Amino acid sequence: MARRPFAAALVLGASALALTGCIPLPPALPATPTAAAPSGSAGVSTYTVDDRLGDVWSFRVTGVVDNPPLRMGEPEPGTRFIAIVIDGEHIAGSFAFKDCFDMFIQGTDGELYDFADTFTTVTAENDIYEADTTSFTGAHAVVQLPEDVDPDLVVFRSHYGHPQVADTVIDVE
Repeated sequence: MARRPFAAALVLGASALALTGCIPLPPALPATPTAAAPSGSAGVSTYTVDDRLGDVWSFRVTGVVDNPPLRMGEPEPGTRFIAIVIDGEHIAGSFAFKDCFDMFIQGTDGELYDFADTFTTVTAENDIYEADTTSFTGAHAVVQLPEDVDPDLVVFRSHYGHPQVADTVIDVE
């Protein structure tokens, strides 16, 4: 687990030296995405994402559920919960799925709604927060949306690989 802080320290140290003119900057990383195609239908495609720091996850969205069963938490007035239902398999590395990805729902209003806004106060049945770190089926990532906004897209962003690792964007049917 110490590889990420160590990698960050190396980058910051090299950047500081480069700014002082002591060493030249290395060439920029290519923007070639390592994620799957930028869009697809829920439940149809499996995506494999390499964060370029040692973790590789293969996953698919098997559904998007309105008002999923919860063990803890309630939506704020004027909002409702939507669960992204995910199957995942850890191909390489040691970080849990929830630690490797920022998960969003883009609403029909064009706004991005973040899983990170709810995961500390809401626990769904079969919650992604409790998912196994090697493989899991039907895990729920709960996102809060306004009552009058429907889910349009599901977006998975590599927490450590972004922006070099392209977002995985899935159409909600």
